Amino acid sequence: MLRTCILFCLCVMLSGCAFSVAPTDSKESTLTIVLSAYPTQLSAEDSSTAEVWATVLQGTNPVKDGTNVRFATTAGVITDESQTQDGLAVAQLTSPADGRPRRVAVVAQALTVRDTFDVDLILEDVGF
Repeated sequence: MLRTCILFCLCVMLSGCAFSVAPTDSKESTLTIVLSAYPTQLSAEDSSTAEVWATVLQGTNPVKDGTNVRFATTAGVITDESQTQDGLAVAQLTSPADGRPRRVAVVAQALTVRDTFDVDLILEDVGF
């Protein structure tokens, strides 16, 4: 009877312990977002587009499919929101076609992280 009581107490004590494969402060739980664009230069003179990629990772693994990524830009028009597939969300950036060369910031946010990437609006080479 005493032995059964001791085993029962041990089971109750151990059931309160949390067994975790990856602790919350490990590298595997770090959320990151990285932006890139192709091309990185757009014409300032006409409506040209760039494809903007947001790669969202939880540690070294892609976040779950369907994770919302919000996009914004300082000039032109960009897709407001996209969902990840295999950790990748894609947006389209369209230049404002106002003839003003400048650097445009593109911002993307997923969950609690964000990243910024610059795209240059340039005047096309006239060639003399």
